Amino acid sequence: MGAMALRQQIAERLFLVSAAALVLMAADLSVKATVPTAPWHFHERSNAWEALCVVLLLGALALARIPSRAVAIGAGVMSGGVAGNLFSARANDNRVPNPLVLGDPLTGIAFNVADVFILAGNLILMISLMVVTIRHRDRLIPPRRWKAAVRRRFDSR
Repeated sequence: MGAMALRQQIAERLFLVSAAALVLMAADLSVKATVPTAPWHFHERSNAWEALCVVLLLGALALARIPSRAVAIGAGVMSGGVAGNLFSARANDNRVPNPLVLGDPLTGIAFNVADVFILAGNLILMISLMVVTIRHRDRLIPPRRWKAAVRRRFDSR
C-alpha cells in the first residue's frame, strides 16, 4: 500500500472520529439545554479533570491511525461524550449538568447523554481493539522461532 493511500485512509478515519464526536456532542448539549436540571444534579469538575478530557480527546484522534473503522467510530462516540461534558462544564462554572435521573429525584442516579456516549464508546473501543489485535497478532507479537520455521517449511511446498 502506498503512502498516499495510507494517508487517505487515516484521513477518512479522522473524519469518522471527528464527525461522530461533533454530532454526538451536539446531541448531548441540546439535551442539556432543553431538559431542566435540579441544582443538586450538577457535578463539580476540577481543572485536572478538564486537562484529562483534553488528553482523552487527543488520544482518540491518535486512534485514527489504527486500521479499523470500528475503532474510529468507537473513538468518535467516546469523544462526543467527553467533549459534551467538557463544553457543558466550561459553560457552567466547572459543573456538569445531569438532567436525567433514575429513581428518586433526591437519591437516584443522575447522569447525562454524554455519560452514555462515553460508556458506549468505551465498549465499542474495547471490542474493536480486541478484534484488531487478534487480526494483526502476527505483526504485533512476532512468532517464535520454531513456529516461523514450521511456517517456512509449509510455505515452501
